[in-house]
Amino acid sequence: MAGGMAGAIAQTAIYPMDLVKTRLQTHSCESGSVPSLRKLSKDIFIQEGPRAFYRGLVPSLLGIIPYAGIDLAAYETLKDLSKVYILHDSEAGPLVQLGCGTISGALGATCVYPLQVIRTRMQADSAYKGMADVFRKTVQREGFRGFYKGLFPNLLKVVPAASITYLVYESMKKSLDLD
Repeated sequence: MAGGMAGAIAQTAIYPMDLVKTRLQTHSCESGSVPSLRKLSKDIFIQEGPRAFYRGLVPSLLGIIPYAGIDLAAYETLKDLSKVYILHDSEAGPLVQLGCGTISGALGATCVYPLQVIRTRMQADSAYKGMADVFRKTVQREGFRGFYKGLFPNLLKVVPAASITYLVYESMKKSLDLD
């Protein structure tokens, strides 16, 4: 719960910058110039209002808790299984930790990815009326496969991060005698 709440608070605090980043990434302009961070932020505020900076926050928050739960539960389960079936009750080394982190990170990210797609589409296109509208239009236009567009590049980012996080986590636990 504590990790989920910390993630939710952090996400809420930085969310306006995430929205502006997404708009900058998806902005197209005939003149070839991209608006400055300041100009784009001002335009969003004036044209869409201050609430626009939080478009897509709900699916983002809905994804944080299950991702963290799935990722951590899978990691701990895989680590325990590796001790029984592979390591025969010895401690997991760095390669096993990286492998468990790879699988758990991929599993968690894949499970919550549809919420990420909904969030990103809400951030990028102010024409959507909410989560249900994004869901309905995605299913109509692309089918359920549309919720997994971009999953592979996302996994290329998330999986190494999760693996390294768990490796550092285990190393710090060991060095601080917290096992």
